[in-house]
Amino acid sequence: MKKNLLLLSSTALLFGCASAGSVSTQDEVQIGAQEAQQVNAQLPMVNDAQINNYVNTLGNRIARLTSRGSELNWQFQVVNSSDVNAFAIPGGYIYVNRGVIERASNMSELAGVLGHEIQHVVKRHTVKQMAQAQNANTGVGILCGITSVCNSGVAQAGIQVAGTAVFAKFGRGDEIQADEGGFDNVLRAGIDPRGMYTFFQKLLAEQQSSGGGGTAGWFSDHPGTQDRLADIQKKITQAGKLTGLQRDESAFQTIKARVNRMGPAPRPQR
Repeated sequence: MKKNLLLLSSTALLFGCASAGSVSTQDEVQIGAQEAQQVNAQLPMVNDAQINNYVNTLGNRIARLTSRGSELNWQFQVVNSSDVNAFAIPGGYIYVNRGVIERASNMSELAGVLGHEIQHVVKRHTVKQMAQAQNANTGVGILCGITSVCNSGVAQAGIQVAGTAVFAKFGRGDEIQADEGGFDNVLRAGIDPRGMYTFFQKLLAEQQSSGGGGTAGWFSDHPGTQDRLADIQKKITQAGKLTGLQRDESAFQTIKARVNRMGPAPRPQR
């Protein structure tokens, strides 16, 4: 990524002195389309139709039942990075690193990650960040941090809005909203939401045993994971009997095996 910068000055024209509430859905979709072009051009993507089709099908199964299901043209793509992370940009564009698929044991664990990112879009968290960044004329990077493809060094670089970097991380409040809404999104789609809990547990165990490694980006960009595990456990308890829900499917195991047969992911740019 040249100088680790994604220049999106045209996005600023849609904000000016803006708030998230003043950005229309049409503008949000336009912003997302512009950013998606930059992401797809500058990040290493998994160019495997079977893998991408599966993730799109699963993602849309969850997204279409949300309050914004028919409002956006939801698109899901896989980034060719073995680090564990995922991110959302406005307009219904969701990106998940192949490292998530590599570590997920079953479909419900991948669905939990997708449900979380979908909720960031439903709640327009990134739109809110962009409006704040534009108004404050300050901020820190987003893409290098959240994808772990770029090495950010001391200060993360990322999407620039007319020379202003978009805030990199969601606060705990937004993350809790995305967890709780993501749990409900997955449950609404008939998928076992306990996959969100088991996947978080797995990442926490890996982080504690290895000191970070491929999970460092996740814990950097998704703050308060231990506290959030307790919140998800509370949601599971409140949900009562979680029966008749789908936990896995052969199609997931097929694409997981396909990912595992891929060559090594590109080394992060430094």
